[in-house]
Amino acid sequence: MDKIATITFHRAHNFGSVLQTYALQEYICKMYKECNKEIQYQVIDFCSTEQKDLYSVFKPNVSWKNVIKNIITIPYAKKLQIKHRKFETFIEEEFNLTQKYCEERELLENPPVADYYISGSDQLWNVRTLDFSDVYYLNFVKSGKKLSYAASFGPLKIDWQHYDKEKYSHLLNDYDAISVRELGSKRNVEYLTGKQCQVNIDPTLLLSCNEWRKIQSNVDYNNGQYILLYCLEPTKKQLEIANAISGKLKLPIVILRYNNKNDMINRYVKKYESGPKDFLAYIDHAALVLSSSFHGTAYSLIYHKSFYVFDGMKDNRISEILRKTEMTERSIDSIKDIERVTLKPVDREKIDIVLAEERKRSKLYFQKVLQLKK
Repeated sequence: MDKIATITFHRAHNFGSVLQTYALQEYICKMYKECNKEIQYQVIDFCSTEQKDLYSVFKPNVSWKNVIKNIITIPYAKKLQIKHRKFETFIEEEFNLTQKYCEERELLENPPVADYYISGSDQLWNVRTLDFSDVYYLNFVKSGKKLSYAASFGPLKIDWQHYDKEKYSHLLNDYDAISVRELGSKRNVEYLTGKQCQVNIDPTLLLSCNEWRKIQSNVDYNNGQYILLYCLEPTKKQLEIANAISGKLKLPIVILRYNNKNDMINRYVKKYESGPKDFLAYIDHAALVLSSSFHGTAYSLIYHKSFYVFDGMKDNRISEILRKTEMTERSIDSIKDIERVTLKPVDREKIDIVLAEERKRSKLYFQKVLQLKK
């Protein structure tokens, strides 16, 4: 029986992070089942204090900024606490977790035993994130093979001279196989190691919409006659464009996450109590999805939704998937672009052909690195 331990941002309370964790777990376990081979798959339950604070409903009162954030949060506290519980329930019920690790030291002293260790997807190699840790580069592994799948360094260029290039070069050179999520991340690996690596699709794209529908909730709004606006930190310009599109199409805007001061005063339908399973349902039922998020884009493709991405061609993660599916016209940059925004369906066949080919490439990668029969 093979033992596999994956580390990723599985406790980050954003939809993409937990759902990509679930997808990778389900996909690898499914592959082993198809090969009639036993597997013990675990998600390494590492959650630093920084990450826990980052996704708490109320922030630690260590700065005036956090005090102001907490005051602004009060009107939505009940909904946000429901959302927090939904995320924690999803994590506890859907993931095969190891013991809990709160500090890097604990992992270094007592790592889980496995045959294969995987740095999973998401921006876990982005040294600039607030909840970053060297553990995501598998610095705690004493024996067993080190792999990655669709790992990402994030959307922006990293000046490695400011982030200990030698250390991360050494850590990556210790991997037996490296797979990243986009060409920008591939260039980082080549710069740090001098080696080529494979580019694979995000784990969320490995599962079909029917597989996702098995776990989504039954929430809906206005019988699907709404625009789902999903942005991690929307700008004033993006909200202005969204409002103009809403007026043009005469559809209300639904939002699922509390963002910032820019969307406090609006007429949006605020579904802040939504958990991961609700997110899937709101994507599935929406008449249109507007997003600046990679995973907002990914799920729009999976569910064959009519969608548009804010500044999509300026983000190396999103632009790549838009090019592959020949959907670059779905990127909108200014208020002028609303002239071409419609509810016209996407080309399902084209999307499915691309995803089928990418899933095949990912399967071949796993068959090789996990030594599974073809």
